[in-house]
Amino acid sequence: MLRALLLVILPIALPTLLYLVYLKFLKRPAAASGAEPTEAEERARQRALFWVVLATAVMAVAAFASLRLSGGVAPGVKLEAPRLIDGKIVPSRPVE
Repeated sequence: MLRALLLVILPIALPTLLYLVYLKFLKRPAAASGAEPTEAEERARQRALFWVVLATAVMAVAAFASLRLSGGVAPGVKLEAPRLIDGKIVPSRPVE
């Protein structure tokens, strides 16, 4: 579960959460009075969204690369499934 959290959920959720925090602190006084955002402010928001999407993509690629490079067994090796023996979980292992 921790591996799924670190390698899948976190790379997707972290940039989005950072962007939402950024938007929360970006509120300007004119927005409270109902004024329309200026053209420069609108472009700044669009640029920020671009960087969030880019950061999400980079983190996802890094997560997939770490999965690929994090050991395991060679392709084609048969694995014995995990089992429950006497109340203990015996992890999977390569079969000779």
